[in-house]
Parts: sequence; structure tokens; C-alpha cells
Amino acid sequence: MPLLLGIETSTSRCSVALGDGDAVDELVDERPREHHAVILPMVHELLRSAGTSLRGLDAIAFGRGPGSFTGLRIAASITQGLAFGAGLPVIPVSSLEALAADADVQAGAAGGLEHILVATDAHMGGIYWGLYRRQGRGLRALCDDALAHADAFVAAQHCAVAATIFAGDAWRVYPQMLPPDTAWLESA
Repeated sequence: MPLLLGIETSTSRCSVALGDGDAVDELVDERPREHHAVILPMVHELLRSAGTSLRGLDAIAFGRGPGSFTGLRIAASITQGLAFGAGLPVIPVSSLEALAADADVQAGAAGGLEHILVATDAHMGGIYWGLYRRQGRGLRALCDDALAHADAFVAAQHCAVAATIFAGDAWRVYPQMLPPDTAWLESA
């Protein structure tokens, strides 16, 4: 299996992961506005603890958003610099789809859950959202990643609430988007 480094800085959570398809090691730091200062030391620590180097990787993946403009620039520029220096390919990944995939893993094969609706706080009353359908061993996007105003977004208009996994921090920030007593995963 290929060995991939993943970099995600599109939200207040900064993370790096190293995986080969069977196992994933990750480092996560919840320090908003400090991603620029912590991302490279996190990459270095993760590679060191795995006993490998950039040249031992097959590719570098990064969260392409949607998300914080500055955070997206950090992930893209760090990825581009590391990949160029090591001669590695780059894989852009939807930050919402990555969140949905992890939420799907956390939920396991919970019966009757067919969709994953992800919403993250875009600040200033907005959310980034995406809707995904479980499909075999993966997910299929049912719509493009989108921006919506939280006051106008109602989860039940996009999916059957009882058959959906909800993920992301927007459900905490804008609880009016969900029916009362609906469970959701914030950190995936």
C-alpha cells in the first residue's frame, strides 16, 4: 500500500496524518491562528516517530477546503513545498469529504444510516456543508461542497434525519439547523 502524508488546516484544528491504507498515525493540535507555526514541527515529529522521511512517502495529500482562506493557503503552500522538494505527487482532498469519511468510520456499520451530512462553521453566520452517501467501502458526494447561511439551512431539507450521520462543528455553533435531540459528531 502507498504511504501518504496528509495535511489539514482548513478549520481551527490543525492535523497531520501518516497512513498506508491499513494503519494511520496522526497528530492534532487545536490552536486557531497558529497553524503556520505548528504544522512543520508536527510533520517532522510524525515522520520521525514513524522512522521515515519525505522521500519514503508515495504522495502528500492536503485538505483543499472549503474552509479558512488562510488555513487553505497554509496547507497548500506547505504541501507544495514539501512535495516539490521530495519529488512527490500531491493529492487535493475535500476537507468536508475527509470529515465525512472519518465520521462514517466512527459510526461503523450502524444500521439504517445511509447518509453523512457535514457542516463546518464558516464564521459570520455561514456554514460549509456537504452531503455524502455510503457506497460500498466509500462515499459518494451527492452535491458539491457548498456555502450556506446558517439561519436558512435546515438539515431535514437535505436528508432523512433518522438515516443520517451528522458531523462537524457547525451543529454546535448553530444548533437550530438540527431537530432537537439529534446526535452528531463534532470532531472527526
